[in-house]
Amino acid sequence: MQKILNLIPDLFAPKRTLTGPTKVEMLLIDELRAAAHVHYSNSDLEVSEAGQEWLRNLNKLCEQILQNDPRMFLQWDVIKNTMFVSDAPYLSTELHFIKNMPNWKDRWKKAVKESPAGCPTHYWGYRQSSGNLIHHAYHIARFEEITGVSVDKLDRVFEFGGGYGSLCRLFYNLGFTGNYIIYDLPLISALQKFYLKSMGLNVLEQQAPDNNIDGNGVLCLSETNTLLEKINFSDNKSLFIATWSISEIPVSLRQPVLNMAEGIGAFLFAYQHQFGEVNNVEYFSKMRDQIHQKIEWHSSPITHIPGSYYLIGKPQ
Repeated sequence: MQKILNLIPDLFAPKRTLTGPTKVEMLLIDELRAAAHVHYSNSDLEVSEAGQEWLRNLNKLCEQILQNDPRMFLQWDVIKNTMFVSDAPYLSTELHFIKNMPNWKDRWKKAVKESPAGCPTHYWGYRQSSGNLIHHAYHIARFEEITGVSVDKLDRVFEFGGGYGSLCRLFYNLGFTGNYIIYDLPLISALQKFYLKSMGLNVLEQQAPDNNIDGNGVLCLSETNTLLEKINFSDNKSLFIATWSISEIPVSLRQPVLNMAEGIGAFLFAYQHQFGEVNNVEYFSKMRDQIHQKIEWHSSPITHIPGSYYLIGKPQ
Protein backbone atom coordinates (compact mmCIF):
# COMPACT_ATOMS: atom_id res chain seq x y z
CA MET A 1 0.00 0.00 0.00
CA GLN A 2 2.76 2.46 0.92
CA LYS A 3 4.50 1.82 -2.42
CA ILE A 4 1.28 2.79 -4.19
CA LEU A 5 0.98 5.97 -2.11
CA ASN A 6 4.57 6.88 -2.91
CA LEU A 7 3.74 6.81 -6.62
CA ILE A 8 0.85 9.29 -6.29
CA PRO A 9 2.94 12.50 -6.66
CA ASP A 10 4.46 11.21 -9.91
CA LEU A 11 0.98 10.78 -11.38
CA PHE A 12 0.51 14.53 -11.11
CA ALA A 13 4.00 15.60 -12.17
CA PRO A 14 4.18 17.95 -15.18
CA LYS A 15 5.25 16.76 -18.57
CA ARG A 16 9.02 16.29 -18.42
CA THR A 17 9.82 17.62 -21.91
CA LEU A 18 10.40 21.27 -22.80
CA THR A 19 10.89 23.07 -26.07
CA GLY A 20 14.17 24.87 -26.67
CA PRO A 21 14.78 27.84 -24.38
CA THR A 22 13.86 31.33 -25.51
CA LYS A 23 16.51 34.06 -25.68
CA VAL A 24 15.39 35.36 -22.29
CA GLU A 25 15.47 31.87 -20.76
CA MET A 26 18.94 31.26 -22.21
CA LEU A 27 20.21 34.47 -20.62
CA LEU A 28 18.84 33.34 -17.26
CA ILE A 29 20.38 29.88 -17.67
CA ASP A 30 23.76 31.38 -18.57
CA GLU A 31 23.61 33.63 -15.51
CA LEU A 32 22.83 30.69 -13.24
CA ARG A 33 25.57 28.52 -14.76
CA ALA A 34 28.10 31.32 -14.30
CA ALA A 35 27.29 31.26 -10.57
CA ALA A 36 27.70 27.46 -10.59
CA HIS A 37 31.19 27.80 -12.08
CA VAL A 38 32.09 30.24 -9.30
CA HIS A 39 30.86 27.75 -6.71
CA TYR A 40 33.02 25.00 -8.23
CA SER A 41 36.07 27.24 -8.01
CA ASN A 42 35.43 27.68 -4.27
CA SER A 43 34.20 24.17 -3.43
CA ASP A 44 37.53 23.03 -2.02
CA LEU A 45 37.34 25.48 0.88
CA GLU A 46 37.38 23.94 4.35
CA VAL A 47 34.04 23.87 6.14
CA SER A 48 32.91 22.62 9.52
CA GLU A 49 31.62 19.10 10.01
CA ALA A 50 28.09 20.51 10.29
CA GLY A 51 28.54 22.17 6.91
CA GLN A 52 29.73 19.07 5.07
CA GLU A 53 26.23 17.88 4.22
CA TRP A 54 25.29 21.29 2.87
CA LEU A 55 28.46 21.36 0.78
CA ARG A 56 27.64 17.94 -0.69
CA ASN A 57 24.15 19.14 -1.59
CA LEU A 58 25.53 22.33 -3.12
CA ASN A 59 27.95 20.30 -5.23
CA LYS A 60 25.11 18.08 -6.43
CA LEU A 61 23.06 21.16 -7.27
CA CYS A 62 26.02 22.64 -9.10
CA GLU A 63 26.40 19.51 -11.23
CA GLN A 64 22.71 19.51 -12.11
CA ILE A 65 22.80 23.19 -13.14
CA LEU A 66 25.78 22.61 -15.43
CA GLN A 67 24.67 19.30 -16.92
CA ASN A 68 20.87 19.53 -17.14
CA ASP A 69 18.12 21.99 -18.07
CA PRO A 70 17.60 24.35 -15.09
CA ARG A 71 14.07 25.03 -16.28
CA MET A 72 13.21 21.65 -14.72
CA PHE A 73 15.15 22.15 -11.49
CA LEU A 74 12.17 21.36 -9.25
CA GLN A 75 12.36 17.77 -10.52
CA TRP A 76 15.94 17.29 -9.36
CA ASP A 77 16.38 15.00 -6.35
CA VAL A 78 18.71 17.43 -4.57
CA ILE A 79 15.92 20.05 -4.65
CA LYS A 80 13.19 17.60 -3.67
CA ASN A 81 15.25 16.38 -0.71
CA THR A 82 16.13 19.84 0.64
CA MET A 83 13.71 22.54 -0.57
CA PHE A 84 10.48 21.10 -1.93
CA VAL A 85 7.72 19.51 0.14
CA SER A 86 5.66 17.40 -2.25
CA ASP A 87 3.53 14.80 -0.45
CA ALA A 88 4.16 15.05 3.31
CA PRO A 89 1.30 13.68 5.45
CA TYR A 90 0.76 17.04 7.15
CA LEU A 91 -0.12 18.82 3.88
CA SER A 92 -3.74 17.69 4.02
CA THR A 93 -4.11 19.39 7.41
CA GLU A 94 -2.58 22.62 6.09
CA LEU A 95 -4.69 22.60 2.92
CA HIS A 96 -7.85 22.04 4.98
CA PHE A 97 -6.95 25.03 7.17
CA ILE A 98 -6.40 27.34 4.19
CA LYS A 99 -9.48 26.22 2.25
CA ASN A 100 -11.66 26.86 5.29
CA MET A 101 -10.54 30.46 5.66
CA PRO A 102 -13.36 32.95 4.96
CA ASN A 103 -11.35 34.63 2.18
CA TRP A 104 -10.27 31.40 0.47
CA LYS A 105 -12.11 32.11 -2.80
CA ASP A 106 -11.32 35.83 -2.90
CA ARG A 107 -7.65 35.66 -1.95
CA TRP A 108 -5.94 32.37 -1.16
CA LYS A 109 -7.24 30.24 -4.04
CA LYS A 110 -5.56 32.49 -6.59
CA ALA A 111 -2.43 32.94 -4.47
CA VAL A 112 -1.71 29.20 -4.21
CA LYS A 113 -2.17 28.46 -7.91
CA GLU A 114 1.14 26.93 -8.90
CA SER A 115 3.28 28.34 -11.70
CA PRO A 116 4.91 26.10 -14.35
CA ALA A 117 8.31 27.72 -13.64
CA GLY A 118 10.78 25.03 -12.60
CA CYS A 119 8.32 22.22 -13.52
CA PRO A 120 6.98 21.58 -9.99
CA THR A 121 5.11 18.44 -9.03
CA HIS A 122 1.52 19.33 -8.23
CA TYR A 123 -0.07 18.17 -4.98
CA TRP A 124 -2.25 15.12 -5.49
CA GLY A 125 -4.82 16.43 -3.00
CA TYR A 126 -5.22 19.75 -4.82
CA ARG A 127 -3.87 19.68 -8.36
CA GLN A 128 -3.98 23.45 -8.88
CA SER A 129 -1.15 23.87 -6.38
CA SER A 130 1.95 22.13 -5.07
CA GLY A 131 2.70 20.78 -1.62
CA ASN A 132 5.45 23.33 -1.17
CA LEU A 133 3.23 26.29 -1.99
CA ILE A 134 0.49 25.01 0.29
CA HIS A 135 3.04 24.57 3.09
CA HIS A 136 4.25 28.16 2.70
CA ALA A 137 0.70 29.48 2.50
CA TYR A 138 -0.07 27.83 5.83
CA HIS A 139 2.85 29.67 7.49
CA ILE A 140 1.55 33.02 6.27
CA ALA A 141 -2.06 32.20 7.14
CA ARG A 142 -1.03 31.39 10.72
CA PHE A 143 1.08 34.54 10.96
CA GLU A 144 -1.84 36.70 9.82
CA GLU A 145 -4.26 34.90 12.12
CA ILE A 146 -2.08 35.40 15.21
CA THR A 147 -0.87 38.95 14.53
CA GLY A 148 -3.80 40.46 12.66
CA VAL A 149 -1.22 41.80 10.18
CA SER A 150 -1.96 41.24 6.49
CA VAL A 151 1.25 40.74 4.53
CA ASP A 152 0.05 42.98 1.71
CA LYS A 153 0.26 45.90 4.17
CA LEU A 154 3.98 45.37 4.83
CA ASP A 155 6.67 47.53 3.24
CA ARG A 156 9.65 45.19 3.64
CA VAL A 157 10.36 41.50 4.31
CA PHE A 158 13.70 39.97 5.25
CA GLU A 159 13.91 36.18 4.86
CA PHE A 160 16.89 34.21 6.09
CA GLY A 161 17.26 31.03 4.06
CA GLY A 162 14.75 31.39 1.23
CA GLY A 163 14.90 28.02 -0.52
CA TYR A 164 14.45 28.59 -4.23
CA GLY A 165 12.23 31.65 -3.69
CA SER A 166 8.79 30.05 -3.34
CA LEU A 167 7.75 31.94 -0.21
CA CYS A 168 8.86 35.20 -1.77
CA ARG A 169 6.66 34.73 -4.84
CA LEU A 170 3.72 33.83 -2.55
CA PHE A 171 4.00 37.22 -0.85
CA TYR A 172 3.63 38.95 -4.20
CA ASN A 173 0.75 36.61 -5.09
CA LEU A 174 -0.95 37.82 -1.90
CA GLY A 175 -0.67 41.47 -2.89
CA PHE A 176 2.64 42.44 -1.30
CA THR A 177 4.22 45.26 -3.33
CA GLY A 178 7.25 46.19 -1.24
CA ASN A 179 10.89 45.22 -0.96
CA TYR A 180 11.63 41.51 -0.30
CA ILE A 181 15.19 40.65 0.79
CA ILE A 182 16.47 37.06 0.84
CA TYR A 183 19.76 36.21 2.53
CA ASP A 184 21.28 32.86 1.54
CA LEU A 185 24.34 31.02 0.27
CA PRO A 186 25.73 32.35 -3.04
CA LEU A 187 24.67 29.41 -5.23
CA ILE A 188 21.19 29.29 -3.65
CA SER A 189 20.93 33.05 -4.10
CA ALA A 190 21.67 32.57 -7.80
CA LEU A 191 18.96 29.90 -8.02
CA GLN A 192 16.49 32.29 -6.37
CA LYS A 193 17.28 34.95 -8.94
CA PHE A 194 16.80 32.43 -11.75
CA TYR A 195 13.42 31.31 -10.40
CA LEU A 196 12.04 34.73 -9.49
CA LYS A 197 13.11 36.26 -12.79
CA SER A 198 11.45 33.31 -14.54
CA MET A 199 8.30 34.28 -12.63
CA GLY A 200 8.55 37.81 -14.02
CA LEU A 201 9.30 39.44 -10.67
CA ASN A 202 11.52 42.49 -10.41
CA VAL A 203 14.86 41.21 -9.08
CA LEU A 204 17.18 44.04 -8.03
CA GLU A 205 20.91 43.84 -8.50
CA GLN A 206 23.21 44.05 -5.47
CA GLN A 207 25.00 46.94 -7.13
CA ALA A 208 21.76 48.88 -7.41
CA PRO A 209 21.98 52.60 -6.66
CA ASP A 210 20.71 53.80 -3.32
CA ASN A 211 17.42 55.04 -4.69
CA ASN A 212 16.53 51.47 -5.75
CA ILE A 213 17.24 49.86 -2.39
CA ASP A 214 14.02 51.23 -0.94
CA GLY A 215 12.04 50.51 -4.10
CA ASN A 216 9.78 47.60 -4.91
CA GLY A 217 11.38 44.32 -5.88
CA VAL A 218 13.44 41.40 -4.67
CA LEU A 219 17.01 41.66 -3.44
CA CYS A 220 18.93 38.36 -3.16
CA LEU A 221 21.98 38.73 -0.89
CA SER A 222 24.67 36.24 0.05
CA GLU A 223 26.99 38.36 2.18
CA THR A 224 26.64 41.04 4.83
CA ASN A 225 27.85 43.87 2.67
CA THR A 226 27.50 47.62 2.84
CA LEU A 227 24.26 47.45 0.87
CA LEU A 228 22.54 45.57 3.68
CA GLU A 229 23.76 48.17 6.16
CA LYS A 230 22.02 50.90 4.18
CA ILE A 231 18.62 49.22 4.40
CA ASN A 232 16.34 50.75 7.00
CA PHE A 233 14.14 48.42 9.05
CA SER A 234 13.11 51.03 11.63
CA ASP A 235 9.35 50.76 11.28
CA ASN A 236 6.52 48.42 12.19
CA LYS A 237 5.78 47.47 8.59
CA SER A 238 8.67 45.04 8.25
CA LEU A 239 8.84 41.28 8.83
CA PHE A 240 11.71 38.89 9.59
CA ILE A 241 11.17 35.28 8.44
CA ALA A 242 13.27 32.22 9.28
CA THR A 243 11.45 28.89 8.87
CA TRP A 244 13.72 26.06 10.05
CA SER A 245 16.78 28.01 8.90
CA ILE A 246 18.20 29.72 11.99
CA SER A 247 17.44 26.57 13.99
CA GLU A 248 19.58 24.50 11.59
CA ILE A 249 22.82 26.47 11.80
CA PRO A 250 25.42 26.37 14.60
CA VAL A 251 24.71 28.63 17.57
CA SER A 252 27.91 30.57 16.88
CA LEU A 253 26.43 31.75 13.55
CA ARG A 254 22.99 32.66 14.82
CA GLN A 255 23.69 35.96 16.55
CA PRO A 256 25.06 37.69 13.41
CA VAL A 257 21.87 36.66 11.65
CA LEU A 258 19.68 38.03 14.41
CA ASN A 259 21.66 41.27 14.37
CA MET A 260 20.26 41.79 10.88
CA ALA A 261 16.78 41.92 12.45
CA GLU A 262 17.48 45.14 14.32
CA GLY A 263 14.55 47.52 13.89
CA ILE A 264 12.20 44.95 12.33
CA GLY A 265 8.65 45.08 13.63
CA ALA A 266 7.31 41.51 13.21
CA PHE A 267 8.75 38.00 13.24
CA LEU A 268 7.89 34.55 11.91
CA PHE A 269 10.12 31.73 13.15
CA ALA A 270 9.60 28.00 12.72
CA TYR A 271 12.03 25.57 14.31
CA GLN A 272 12.51 22.00 15.42
CA HIS A 273 12.92 21.03 19.08
CA GLN A 274 16.46 19.73 18.74
CA PHE A 275 19.36 20.43 16.39
CA GLY A 276 22.37 18.27 17.21
CA GLU A 277 23.07 19.04 20.85
CA VAL A 278 21.15 22.34 20.79
CA ASN A 279 17.79 22.56 22.54
CA ASN A 280 16.03 25.04 20.25
CA VAL A 281 13.06 25.50 22.57
CA GLU A 282 15.40 26.90 25.20
CA TYR A 283 17.39 28.86 22.62
CA PHE A 284 14.40 30.68 21.12
CA SER A 285 12.97 31.34 24.56
CA LYS A 286 16.18 33.18 25.50
CA MET A 287 16.44 34.81 22.10
CA ARG A 288 13.13 36.62 22.55
CA ASP A 289 14.60 38.61 25.42
CA GLN A 290 17.57 39.70 23.29
CA ILE A 291 15.47 41.46 20.66
CA HIS A 292 15.32 45.01 21.91
CA GLN A 293 11.94 46.07 20.51
CA LYS A 294 8.75 45.72 22.47
CA ILE A 295 7.41 42.61 20.82
CA GLU A 296 4.32 40.60 21.75
CA TRP A 297 5.41 36.98 21.32
CA HIS A 298 3.25 33.95 20.60
CA SER A 299 4.84 30.50 20.86
CA SER A 300 3.01 27.30 19.94
CA PRO A 301 3.75 23.75 18.81
CA ILE A 302 2.95 22.89 15.21
CA THR A 303 0.76 19.99 16.26
CA HIS A 304 0.59 18.32 12.83
CA ILE A 305 4.42 18.40 12.53
CA PRO A 306 5.57 16.76 15.79
CA GLY A 307 8.67 18.30 17.31
CA SER A 308 8.30 21.64 15.50
CA TYR A 309 7.18 25.03 16.80
CA TYR A 310 6.17 28.52 15.71
CA LEU A 311 7.45 31.66 17.36
CA ILE A 312 5.56 34.66 16.03
CA GLY A 313 6.02 38.24 17.14
CA LYS A 314 4.26 41.53 16.48
CA PRO A 315 4.72 45.08 17.86
CA GLN A 316 2.99 45.70 21.16
